Amino acid sequence: MLFLFAVFIITTISFSDTVNYNLDLAHQVEIENASNNYGVSDVWGYTDEAGFEYAIIGYELGTHIYKITDSDVILISDIIGPSTGDYYYHRDYKTLGDYLYIVNEMYGGDIGMQVVDLSPLPENSPIQLNTYNEMSQSHNLWIDTDSELAFIEHQNGDNIHIANLSNPANPQYAGTFGNQGLNCHDIYTRNNIAYVSEGWSYQFAIYDVSDLNNINLLATIPSEGYAHNAWLNDSGTHLITTEETDEKTIKIWDITNLNNIELVGEYLGENELAHNVHVLNDMLYISHYTTGLKIVDIFNPERPIEVAAFDTYPLNNDGGYYGCWGAYPFTANNYIYASDMQNGLYIFNFEEVFAGYVNGTLYYENSPLINTNIKSQLNNKIYTTDQNGFFDFGHPAGQHIFSINDTLTFELDILPRQEISQDYYINNQLGDINVDGSINVLDIVLTVNIVFNNNYNYSADLNQDQLINIQDIVLLVNLILN
Repeated sequence: MLFLFAVFIITTISFSDTVNYNLDLAHQVEIENASNNYGVSDVWGYTDEAGFEYAIIGYELGTHIYKITDSDVILISDIIGPSTGDYYYHRDYKTLGDYLYIVNEMYGGDIGMQVVDLSPLPENSPIQLNTYNEMSQSHNLWIDTDSELAFIEHQNGDNIHIANLSNPANPQYAGTFGNQGLNCHDIYTRNNIAYVSEGWSYQFAIYDVSDLNNINLLATIPSEGYAHNAWLNDSGTHLITTEETDEKTIKIWDITNLNNIELVGEYLGENELAHNVHVLNDMLYISHYTTGLKIVDIFNPERPIEVAAFDTYPLNNDGGYYGCWGAYPFTANNYIYASDMQNGLYIFNFEEVFAGYVNGTLYYENSPLINTNIKSQLNNKIYTTDQNGFFDFGHPAGQHIFSINDTLTFELDILPRQEISQDYYINNQLGDINVDGSINVLDIVLTVNIVFNNNYNYSADLNQDQLINIQDIVLLVNLILN
């Protein structure tokens, strides 16, 4: 832990209303919607052998595949799929190597899991292969790249349908969860463990899937709202869950002991309704409906800190199922793709910014500022001192300006994924012990008293070594003489 002390100068400040920060919008593609202003759904990505990036996104009639360059976004494929019977046009995507797999909840032609060979890219167009029709409508699928298995949420029949993708062009039936995974909405696997979001069963369930003929329930985590999706952190020690229910937080669970799973952290954006979460480098990438894309650092799982945001739905931050549906961070070139149900495809550049943590007491001259708002000029986040003037908060790393009650400002240097303890003195001059606006022999007398009484006073610490001693008296005498 670092211990620093700083002095700041009074200035004035004004704020804009924007909540977009630490994300640079590279491209936006408007996609025509159905008459109810829905149609755009989930988004995924693919990188070809030449290193070109592609965004894969659902729309009213099927799937668009866009080639992404620094200067342009080019539609290179339009894959028609079922498109009736679903108000929100749910589609979901995953890839395995050079193959794309598509599921949806609609009725119409080509029902099942569509299979697309992406290997002809970039010279030639993708090739749609035979659709896997051992299942019909599905809300979501997950592909375990190690086992080459597709776990498919299945609305009719088995709760979770399993397909073998060892021959990726020709999936084969591999098994089922049977009666387990009831009300499955989403599934995620790692190291032969499945994390199933069981919707209206109000729980997240953890299963051993190493033997598909003997799938075993290991643990459950209760959900107050709709158990929507779940994803592991990088080390696999914590499970992050979403509930897609008003006022229900994104939760971070310590699962190192499946017999004693603990809730250790929570986060929720301004609209109080989150959709999905993915995790990369211990950062949460959240499609947060009307507040757009949110990025949250969970390096410290007990203190999740928002570090970047972009509002893809600027109309409002109200509740309701509008705005950002999906977010895809797994590109090779720092792009992030986000899908907005009303506004199409967003492509961002993101230079990774981590969170830092800072605490201390805030003073004006020598008096602590109690119950005082500290407002960030970066993102308008407001932190408050307590009855002793103490504050403790996390914030994106870097040099940032904060205001005090919207009138005074100070600058703060926050270090990435480190905690700093430092007191802040505003309008204090080193050497002016009695804060009378001048430095004279009276300040020397006061400093001598501080030394004799073994006390501390920021203004008397002229060499800023956190000690008041003869060295500070010498410096103060020199300051007066000069």
